[in-house]
Amino acid sequence: MNYKFPKSEKLRLKRDIEQLYKDGHTAYKYPVSVRYRRIEDQGTHLCGVSVPKKKFKKAVDRNRLKRQLREAYRLNKHLISSEEKHFHMMLVYTSVEKENYQTIEKAVIKLLKML
Repeated sequence: MNYKFPKSEKLRLKRDIEQLYKDGHTAYKYPVSVRYRRIEDQGTHLCGVSVPKKKFKKAVDRNRLKRQLREAYRLNKHLISSEEKHFHMMLVYTSVEKENYQTIEKAVIKLLKML
């Protein structure tokens, strides 16, 4: 099992993110929501992470939550490793309060299983 999260698996291109928010679907499990879009022609899943500045003013808080989201995805991305389905997805932290890592990981696992 490859537990890395290399640059090639990160959702980075502006056009891909715009397409995701234009045509994507949303799923929610407190405190995380995922915006996802099924892709037919790509061989790998792409994932991005976001924490809104409006809810967390301090960069140190946003960065910590983003690290926790990335880690939860990295350790559990095998739950969606399917050969026929490939996704672009964006994990968004939606709570107003900082939750512990276990809560974030449980939410990410449930969201990945839903895909």
